[in-house]
Amino acid sequence: MTAAGERTVTVDVVAWDHPDVVRLRDAQQAELRDRYGEDDIGHDMTGEDIVGVVLLRVDGEPVATGALRDVDAAYDDLAPGTGEVKRMYVVPGHRGRGYSRLVLTELERIATAQDWRCLVLESGPLQPEAIGLYLRAGYLPIENYGEYAGVVDSRCFAKWLVPVPEVERGPRYAGRVELEHTDWRDPRAVALRRAMHEFNGWRYPELLPVFEAAGGFDGDDAQQGVGVRSTILALLDGEPVGHVALRDPREGYPPGSAEVKKLFVDGAARGAGVARTLMRALEADARTAGFTQLLLQTGVRQPEAVRLYVSEGYRPVAPFGPYAGDLLSLCFVKAL
Repeated sequence: MTAAGERTVTVDVVAWDHPDVVRLRDAQQAELRDRYGEDDIGHDMTGEDIVGVVLLRVDGEPVATGALRDVDAAYDDLAPGTGEVKRMYVVPGHRGRGYSRLVLTELERIATAQDWRCLVLESGPLQPEAIGLYLRAGYLPIENYGEYAGVVDSRCFAKWLVPVPEVERGPRYAGRVELEHTDWRDPRAVALRRAMHEFNGWRYPELLPVFEAAGGFDGDDAQQGVGVRSTILALLDGEPVGHVALRDPREGYPPGSAEVKKLFVDGAARGAGVARTLMRALEADARTAGFTQLLLQTGVRQPEAVRLYVSEGYRPVAPFGPYAGDLLSLCFVKAL
């Protein structure tokens, strides 16, 4: 039991069919139907594989819930020792007070007691506030699993509950980072964008036909450069190792917004703070130009980029412009 101002908040583990939990689940499903126009996948799930349900009350009123599901038998594309977070919901009038994080923390405690090594979950692109919660809590995007594979309105995330060995890196680059404003067509900028194009082709091979239809790198790069007003290079000891661009909003973008494009750092220079330096310089350019917010898109297979954006104050938003309906995209915004 904890006190939040004059409110008393309690977090209890209860049964799946507890009447208050049933009412909250029904409210969640109604909200999802309003957002997506149909029932969500698995809306008729039962409590058969549920190992724990959390109910949060404020002054005795049930306002939030969440559940844990054992998925070892349900999905063969997840590692053994994985559990699934289900039916996270907070009553609208009580949102923004940290209750969902309390529920999630209790679910992780239960999962740890079950000796689970990892938790996964599914949310949707029209629930950016939920995605923001999960990202801030340490969940990172993964490939859509099980019944969500290929579903445009699903985004899946995972968090390891046990220490995971870090990827071995080379020594941190000790050179001096300098920035240079240049033209989009600067050969050094083009070379970095070409390297990014190859990187994206490797991580997202299903997009290669799209790139080819756009005329390969040259055709796509020409299209991406329309409306670019600022291109910044990062140099380490005079060598170009990073790139980012600021592009004017396109049709249908929110008023006052500009778009971050083509943030890329050469692999040999990662870990030297180049990406953060580029992003902060670009934000300064955007403010000088009178923009009030920055939009950006990244891919679900780039958790390192997602981690950077979240740590720099970007929050998830519903997909905008050309990214609506793209199941490989996560979109973010930052107020300037």
